[in-house]
Amino acid sequence: MKTAVPHDRPAPGPSPEAPYEKTGAGLAQTAGLAVFAAALPLSVTLIQGGMLLFIAAGLWRKRRDSAFITLPGDIRRNPLFIPWAVYLAAGLAASLSGVSPLNSIAALNSDLLTFLAFAALCLFLEPQRRGLVLKFYLAGLCAAAALGVGQALYGLLNAQDVRAHATSHPVRFGEIMVIGLALVLSRLAMPGADTPRVKKFLCAAALLLFSAIILSQTRSAYLGAVMVFAALFILRRPPLRAVAVSAALVIALTAGLSTLDPAVKYKLASIVRGENNALSAGLKVPDFSVSTRLELWRTGFEMIKDRPVFGAGPSNVKRLFPGYFKKPYPEGKIWGSLHNLYIHQAAERGLAGLGALLLLFAAMFAQALRNFRARPSGLTLWVLVLLPAWYVMNLTEVSFQHVHTSYAVLLAMAVSITASGAE
Repeated sequence: MKTAVPHDRPAPGPSPEAPYEKTGAGLAQTAGLAVFAAALPLSVTLIQGGMLLFIAAGLWRKRRDSAFITLPGDIRRNPLFIPWAVYLAAGLAASLSGVSPLNSIAALNSDLLTFLAFAALCLFLEPQRRGLVLKFYLAGLCAAAALGVGQALYGLLNAQDVRAHATSHPVRFGEIMVIGLALVLSRLAMPGADTPRVKKFLCAAALLLFSAIILSQTRSAYLGAVMVFAALFILRRPPLRAVAVSAALVIALTAGLSTLDPAVKYKLASIVRGENNALSAGLKVPDFSVSTRLELWRTGFEMIKDRPVFGAGPSNVKRLFPGYFKKPYPEGKIWGSLHNLYIHQAAERGLAGLGALLLLFAAMFAQALRNFRARPSGLTLWVLVLLPAWYVMNLTEVSFQHVHTSYAVLLAMAVSITASGAE
């Protein structure tokens, strides 16, 4: 049953219209958040730099307000603290029992920093900054999408097959665009939350982001976009007229871009054809990228068989790859990614680590659902429609382990938590 709440309600705390703090720490925190949000689709360096400034300024404000002593308790009260703690503990156990403990423990810094960034967003993302972060994030998304579309169209004009990618790999770019599309469509799906002018901008942004997804030529992003549309249909049950208009626009845009770029048409058609060939022809399938992934997955299963409980340790797939894969290697290189998050994590962290990952993912979805039921809005709907798509995209990638995508998803989660008052 659809819950009818026509507008966003602010979480307890400062009013969304409250002015920004004018002290140095407050301004620095706002600047760090703006840089972080705008850079999410574009630059890992700026993402991390902006987040570092945001966290440092937030800690300084805590210290200045004599609230620093409450910080450990604040972090423990995060609704996802326990699943994150279990995941980090499983990673540490896998590191200590793996083939190269020092290498694995060093790699765990990434997991710890990801959690700290998420915890900081939940702690310091006040209502007035929540609106700011989404504006800068949308600006960065549209800039990246426009750059990617421009790259693909320039390639077409010069008779070259150029996949839209902006400043990242085309696959990562496609996933980034799906995360942004989920935000835009979630805002549009909640009536009364935005002005007509903002809705026109969101409609234009949705068309731009969807075009970027198509031109990225990324199958996982195509499936992710389908999952976003499906989740919105299930959760919001839009009128048939809205469904028909949206479907017509999607089909027309997809058909138009496929006509312009034959490579896009091939990628769209090969989603089904590639799966069928994979089932009927084993590892030797006509599509090279599908064949490579199947070979990598087979290699991952062999690694899991040898170390089923705790795995080989984080960041050790590349170290072990030559021992499991006979030359010639796919694309002539030693692979450090198995191109399936769940197989990859099981190979490196064992079934214990995979279980911890699935616990974290289940807890994230359950929390997102609780938040939306408590306060239905575009802010709480975003992560709820995004998570199923993200879980699916991780079937052919390790998106959870990449900064661009993991930090964007955790931003969506933090927005949902703070908007619902769950913190």
